Amino acid sequence: MIKFAVISFPGTNCEEENVRVFKRNGMDAETILWNDPGMLDKTRLDEFDGYCLAGGFSYEDRSRSGIIAAQNPIMDIIKEEAAKGKVVIGICNGAQMVIERGLIPGFDNYDLSAGLAWNEMIKDGEVIDTGFRNSWSYLKNVAPKNRSAFSHFEGLLHIPYAHGEGRFIFKDPEVLKALKENNQVLFQYCDEKGKVSTEFPVTPNGATEAIAGLCNPAGNVLAIMPHPERDPNGDGNKIFESVKKWIENRSKTNYKSLGEHTTKEDVREFDPADIEFFVRLIIVDNAERTVEYTLRQKGFDIELKRYVYWAVRVKAGLDKKEAALKILKSGELANLNKEWIMIRIGNEFYSYSKEKGLQTVDFKLENFFVACDQKNFVGDSKKQAINLHAGECIESLKSGVLWEVENTNDKGVNKIIRTKILYNPNSMYILKN
Repeated sequence: MIKFAVISFPGTNCEEENVRVFKRNGMDAETILWNDPGMLDKTRLDEFDGYCLAGGFSYEDRSRSGIIAAQNPIMDIIKEEAAKGKVVIGICNGAQMVIERGLIPGFDNYDLSAGLAWNEMIKDGEVIDTGFRNSWSYLKNVAPKNRSAFSHFEGLLHIPYAHGEGRFIFKDPEVLKALKENNQVLFQYCDEKGKVSTEFPVTPNGATEAIAGLCNPAGNVLAIMPHPERDPNGDGNKIFESVKKWIENRSKTNYKSLGEHTTKEDVREFDPADIEFFVRLIIVDNAERTVEYTLRQKGFDIELKRYVYWAVRVKAGLDKKEAALKILKSGELANLNKEWIMIRIGNEFYSYSKEKGLQTVDFKLENFFVACDQKNFVGDSKKQAINLHAGECIESLKSGVLWEVENTNDKGVNKIIRTKILYNPNSMYILKN
């Protein structure tokens, strides 16, 4: 009997739904932990005809969704198994892992040439909302019938979705062109009549060209954001029925390799800011520790410090210290019960407490950079909230995550940036001095 390994990472929460859907469609499945000894030493690989990377919040989405799991040793094994022709299904958080590992689009050098960015809901050309959404969507199978292991069926899918970072995005338009020419776009969001549209609510996340699912050139790896395994009405079964037929028939495609590709780094200089805020947890920052451990596993003997970074331009004519105090008193940028905050105004650094206000301090940052989303959704939202509570004092507010790297130099920092563990150049950019 065909059998799948459903891989469970810390934070995965859709294992059982996937085990059920495989069994419901005449296959077998077993939940396998990410650190299963038999997987890591490869003695169990012959048990499985394919692998499912299930949905959830692996590693609490630390750094960004899917990236930490994508660096795990078991993903190297899954990459090798996919190259041999075994089926790999990445659903939601699993799709994020597949994208971040470079299995899709599937260039020969596994270039990180796509991203799954923060949702934006677009209506009549305007962004009307952002963030996590949980509802139902129609998907149109737009690839030729035998293009992949996942698309050997006709008709629409009506299946649920639940994600916050599901917007397929590509820095290089040539990548999207290659995907379309190679029929790797399998599923697009559509209405109940099959009409594809990028408008909300048809496309719930603003995805480029309404893309909901992609495959690799060989057609045996899938990244899909909605959840076919969660569908109690049966539409989602079509994908798993297709997988069963593909494996039983030992199917293959003759589609061309995409060759190699190198996505350009997106490193920019800091824009001038009137006030900068650096917020750091007093308690242990688990995201900081997890990312540091991941980089150490890659051979970087470093220590990381993580700050939430806010860069503010104040309204013309306002005193910068007074504006900083208004912003701080709004309580929007930091919870002083569990975070401490440093402020830079001009060349001076200040600490802040409710009792003492701003106090000049000696503070220095060395070997650091800031990772920012291309779309400044968080900063724009926070600006509105602060201006509402503190008066119209902010002209613009940029948000990001500042990473300070100890035990290295500028060259070492650049090497860390190039790992792309701390940013995806398709959906993010780096600020660096």
